[in-house]
Amino acid sequence: MRLFFFLVIISLQASSSGLQENPDGQPAANRFTQVTLIDGLDEPMQIEFDGQGRIYWIERPGAVKRFDEATGTEQTLATLAVHPHPGLIGILLDQNFETTRQLYLYYAASEDEGSSMRLSRFNLGSDHIIDLSSEIVMLKVPWEQPDGTHIGGGMVWDDDGNLYLSIGDCTAPSEYAPIHVNEEDGRIQDAARTAGNTNDLRGAILRITPQAGGGYAIPEGNLFSEGTPSTRPEIYTMGNRNPWRLTIDSKTGYLHWGDVGPDAGIDSAGVGPKGHDEFNVARQAGNFGWPFVYGNRPYNRYDYETGTYGPPHNPEGPVNDSPNNTGLRELPPVQPALIAYPYGVSEEWPVLGSGARSAVGGPLFHLDDFASGAPRVFPSYYEDKWFVTDYVRNWIMVVTMNGERTRVRSVEPFLPPRQLSHSGPLDMDFGPSGDLYLVEYGPGASGAISKIEYNAGNRAPVARADSDIMAGAVPLGVQLSSLGTVDYDGDELRYEWTLTSLAGEEVGRFTQPHPEVVFEEAGKYDVELTVRDRHGQTGRDWFQIVAGNEPPRVSLDITSGNRTFYFPGDAIGYKAGVHDREDGSLTDGGISEDEVSVTAEYLPSGITAGQVAGLVDADPVQAGISLRDLRARERITRHNCSTCHTIDSPSAGPSFMDISEKYRGREQAAETLARSVKEGSYGVWGEAVMPPHPAVPEAEVREMTQYILGLSAGDEGLRRLSLHGSYITDGEPGQQGSHVLRASYTDDGSREREGLRLTGEEIIVLRYPFLDPETADIISERITYSPSTDEPNFIVNGREGHIGFRNLDLTGINEIRIGAITRFWHWSHFIGATVELRLDSPTGRLVGQSFERVPPPLSQGEGPFFGDDLDPPLPVNVSDVNGMQDVYIVVRNPEAGENDALLILTGLEFIK
Repeated sequence: MRLFFFLVIISLQASSSGLQENPDGQPAANRFTQVTLIDGLDEPMQIEFDGQGRIYWIERPGAVKRFDEATGTEQTLATLAVHPHPGLIGILLDQNFETTRQLYLYYAASEDEGSSMRLSRFNLGSDHIIDLSSEIVMLKVPWEQPDGTHIGGGMVWDDDGNLYLSIGDCTAPSEYAPIHVNEEDGRIQDAARTAGNTNDLRGAILRITPQAGGGYAIPEGNLFSEGTPSTRPEIYTMGNRNPWRLTIDSKTGYLHWGDVGPDAGIDSAGVGPKGHDEFNVARQAGNFGWPFVYGNRPYNRYDYETGTYGPPHNPEGPVNDSPNNTGLRELPPVQPALIAYPYGVSEEWPVLGSGARSAVGGPLFHLDDFASGAPRVFPSYYEDKWFVTDYVRNWIMVVTMNGERTRVRSVEPFLPPRQLSHSGPLDMDFGPSGDLYLVEYGPGASGAISKIEYNAGNRAPVARADSDIMAGAVPLGVQLSSLGTVDYDGDELRYEWTLTSLAGEEVGRFTQPHPEVVFEEAGKYDVELTVRDRHGQTGRDWFQIVAGNEPPRVSLDITSGNRTFYFPGDAIGYKAGVHDREDGSLTDGGISEDEVSVTAEYLPSGITAGQVAGLVDADPVQAGISLRDLRARERITRHNCSTCHTIDSPSAGPSFMDISEKYRGREQAAETLARSVKEGSYGVWGEAVMPPHPAVPEAEVREMTQYILGLSAGDEGLRRLSLHGSYITDGEPGQQGSHVLRASYTDDGSREREGLRLTGEEIIVLRYPFLDPETADIISERITYSPSTDEPNFIVNGREGHIGFRNLDLTGINEIRIGAITRFWHWSHFIGATVELRLDSPTGRLVGQSFERVPPPLSQGEGPFFGDDLDPPLPVNVSDVNGMQDVYIVVRNPEAGENDALLILTGLEFIK
């Protein structure tokens, strides 16, 4: 095989602009890497580690599982029969687990029908399966909340063998302190009956000493001594609302935790302060205030006889006058929260941002806690610091405290937000390896466990290989490029390009960063770039080049109608075209019409052009395969449906093909199947039970059921279209689906060599005329949002922020309505801003006008704000704008503080 190369050494060197350590010793962010270990988990809650570093975790529906990183194996140790709410929420391995093989679980047993929570001890058998018959119930807690709110569930040991258990206040969410005794659905909403009650275990953190034979003893130093009337001696701290993850500081022995507070967005002159979340430290047993004092601010006392509020509670001696109180009337003094932060920007801790809150907590870091051989222990910069996280805000912060743990010296982000890939952190702890592990909560197989690794030494270079041309006729000249290759340590790199035929024959090797190459013979070639630093560490990247065949050029033009949006029932005119260097074109007759595929399909849950590209790249199938089916199969995998079902053979449940045959031709078959997915079923297929999946979105259920029903009918979800014509868009009003038009052609390849056929295609995605802000192509700094909640939370902070959508067709669009609100639920901390619609850039042409969106006066009420109470959309007339445009929404308030929350963007609606 002859291969001629023309080499040009280009003086450009790959960038080595790595981030260096800061002068104060803070490590560079690029020394940390986040790795997803396990995904597809169903509501994971907590993790534990054994002596070998294996990960144990629980899932709220009842599963106890283990993962061995060394072998990559996952095992289910047990599945408890739980009441669905709250379910299984706490796990703790015995302090001497390697010897006793015992573990503790905190859960709602199905046999208790939701009336209680229990702390139980179980044995792990030699077969690595939990012996459910070994259960010893250590403790039972009465429970009155079947929806599982405010459950706590954190557990930890101290050095004296005492077990700590956090328990929520068993009271429904509220704006302010629920002390006015409101009976709702037969349940008394009164936190004074639980968290403020010295004779109740709820709303408390317990400290007990488990005994070998079962039961527990009360250690010295709890809040109430044994035998004290009207008290529970198990209580270590009382006055907690929803305490999450517990940590014992190995240096001081102090208890640390996060606590989730109430929902009010503003102070109430009659009731008390707005809601805060807390990070707390207990240096000894104490009362942390809820529901009488919270966020270091007292609520007003409530007169149960007159039904009116009076003066604030005295934090030095709050009084519990609730008729539901079974404990002491005069309570211990309230201990201050270490950190308290509201919905709005905290004046004391602005770095915590703003928006919804859910303080979780996390571990303290001490080098002495790790074995000398631990491979990736964090650096000494973090010594004595507390790592904390917030489930909704999704950040990880590092808290530096004084030695007494009574004052915070600083709070700083652990890593830049864009470097972290996790979502919904619900537990966080250091493992024996030194890595920081996170539990990422998610229902229906959307949960995960990830870890953040630290690299203290040399960092391997990151290779980037590219070419200006990936395929073409011979002779094919290409410019290979290593631009984008980086070494964060600034090492001089050595480059090695290796070109190999598919037969495995090496046909070229080069040491220049950017060689030019001419391929004279037809064939497929693997091109690999290896870069090596002075320590011998390497980075690799590769791609494939096809020489001898130029890819066909496929066009798909919208001849009438909008090229970005569809309006249900409208006609879209289209025309496909193909030209291929070797085969000819549709025009000259070299390519026949039946060789070109043009299809259209509707995806009810919507899809973006980027998501289509991702599906096609992940599963590059031939033309005519439904994207809806690809997406449905992805949904089925992600929601764990394949655990019980396969395509064509029975498993734990019937095959999808059997289901499709059973319901073929039935009226409302799709609705019946969708109901079974959401609500579950029993007896339809013998004794098989279909568990409910209420968290799966309706649109995703619809996609999966349509795919299943189409299996027996050969329905691919596609509409085959002619090469040109008119396409009628369907879809229900308000249903944010997408229509995907796809034209493709696979050429005849090369006359010189077989196996070089190439496919060209053009895809147009028509989206519903409403764009969610988080789908923007450009999102500026100072904007925060979390995918872990369905609430509107796309918040613009600081003095200015913007989002941008590229290449939107405004032909036929008369108005764009911008959703921008300054009130939602009880969030009322937004200060308002002007909202602008601009073209081309954030400083480009101002379209229409600049609107001022300011919060309504407080006289309009304290919330909750929903529906018609929200700010109406801002209309912008765009009737004089046509064609493809880059559209930017710019929000600014030059008078705002650096961390002020301006407003929430909820979306853009396009009106004909």
